[in-house]
Amino acid sequence: MPTRHALFAAALVLLPLNAARATEEPKPAGAAVEVHLSEYAIAMPKTLPAGPTTFQIHNDGVKTHSFKIEGPGIDQLHDKPVKPTETGTLQVTLQPGEYKIYCPIGNHSAKGMTLPLTVTAKPGS
Repeated sequence: MPTRHALFAAALVLLPLNAARATEEPKPAGAAVEVHLSEYAIAMPKTLPAGPTTFQIHNDGVKTHSFKIEGPGIDQLHDKPVKPTETGTLQVTLQPGEYKIYCPIGNHSAKGMTLPLTVTAKPGS
C-alpha cells in the first residue's frame, strides 16, 4: 500500500501535466452562442454582434434536427444532423446584415424552425 508521502509526490508530478493538458485544448474564437433546438423551435438570441462566432447547438427535442445559417457571405450547414440530447458546434464569421437560421430537415422549417438573425457592427467599427 502506498504511503501518504508517495501519493503526495505522485500528485505533485501529475498536477503540472493536467494543468498543461487543460491549457492545450483549443478555445473557440470570438463569441459563443447557445442554440437550443426542439420541436419545432429554435431558441437563441435574435441579434448578435459581427465577428467570429461559435454556435453551440443543443438538441433538446425528441427528433433529429440540424442547423443552417444563410446571410451575407455565409451559407453553412452544420456538418451532420444533431440527434436528441446531442450537441454540436458551427463556427462562422458574421458580417453585419440579416440572416436566416433554420432546420433544413424535412418540413421542420415550415413547422416553425426558422429564425431571423440581425448582426450588428461591432461597437467602435
